[in-house]
Amino acid sequence: MTPAQRKFLKIVKDEHYFDKDSKILLALSGGKDSMTLFNWLYDLKEVLGIELGLAHINHGLREESKFEEIALREMATKLKVPIYVDKFTGEFTEKNARDFRYQFFEKLMIGENYNILLTAHHQGDLVETVLMRQITGRPLRSLQGIADRQPFAGGQLIRPLLKFTKEELDAQTYYEDSTNQGLDYFRNRIRNQLIPELKKENPQFSQSISDLSSEIKKALAVINQKISELEIVDEKISSKKFISQTKELQHFILQAFFAQYPEIEVSKKKFAELLHIINRPQQYFAKLNKEFYFVKTKDFFYLEKIQLERENSVEIVSENPQDESFMEVYLPLEGEIEIRKRQPGDQILINGHHKKLRKFFIDNKVPLKARENPLIFVDKKLYAIVGLACSDLSKMLKNDKIRRILWVKPSIGEEINDARKKILIRPLKKY
Repeated sequence: MTPAQRKFLKIVKDEHYFDKDSKILLALSGGKDSMTLFNWLYDLKEVLGIELGLAHINHGLREESKFEEIALREMATKLKVPIYVDKFTGEFTEKNARDFRYQFFEKLMIGENYNILLTAHHQGDLVETVLMRQITGRPLRSLQGIADRQPFAGGQLIRPLLKFTKEELDAQTYYEDSTNQGLDYFRNRIRNQLIPELKKENPQFSQSISDLSSEIKKALAVINQKISELEIVDEKISSKKFISQTKELQHFILQAFFAQYPEIEVSKKKFAELLHIINRPQQYFAKLNKEFYFVKTKDFFYLEKIQLERENSVEIVSENPQDESFMEVYLPLEGEIEIRKRQPGDQILINGHHKKLRKFFIDNKVPLKARENPLIFVDKKLYAIVGLACSDLSKMLKNDKIRRILWVKPSIGEEINDARKKILIRPLKKY
């Protein structure tokens, strides 16, 4: 057993990465990193008591890819190790390729009953990742680097080589990807240009970054423990409890909140804006991205999934549907009808007074969702808020024989209907 293998075996046991009888799927690119990990696992499989399988993606970017796939298949067959191969399809980008790989791995994990996925990321990969995130302005939480384990496909994704340098990897047979030497990709420029220059200043630069990453992880563990004790982070966060914390802790609480939604990326500017909004007394309801609204009520803030809505979010009929859920709107016979969402400065004539919609909604405690109901205009004048209220302009036409009548209804939920009832029943304040 080589010194590197002894180190590997000790790390695996000390960290309890896997138990005897674990069924392990190794992501095998054919490069020195993954071939080293394969060799160590194969040599130690009896000691570890594991079952081993291989997963390979042919990205098809180089002429050699086909030859390498054949060679890996032959090696696996000779050693009686199952190997699963797929070929990348679609437009190649680093992200698309990564997504393709992990979808393939997930399918294998579930379909072939593997409980652990291993990848051969090492210290160099961790350093590159930290530098890439720092250069692109990512938050402190992301500078923890690469996690050595995380849940994946009903089991775990484990990276057992993160404490190994590239120089410690000892595979004799491997396949060098020539594209790794180029400068086309950000990671390659970090690896081939930036890090070598920094190592001239400090030969231990990579170790220093790795140590910094570990220290950040420890500091965040303390912060996360404090947040956990507050019992504040959930799908909904108490605004009162949040605001009572220090500004510094608020920052990390909000980070922990968004960490529940790994699919969401929030820019620094947007993050700062949301912190400001949470600390204001006003309610807030706006799109965060294509999939979520950010909602702040009097008591809580949270994210809400955007549901697909019918165009204009309104049903319109010109004959009385004999259905109380529809609202009757009177419109002038002439003039262009426009149905749109609210815009800044929109006003409604109500009880003889022009009132900005924002103030109208606040005075009548209209739920945030309902404030996005469509508006009905004729010649730029507001006649109705669908599902909520008709303006005086509409009401004045009720007894007019020369008019149009529409029956409208919002295609949203009961919360809106309840809001309408409140507005219709409760007398409005006069100004």
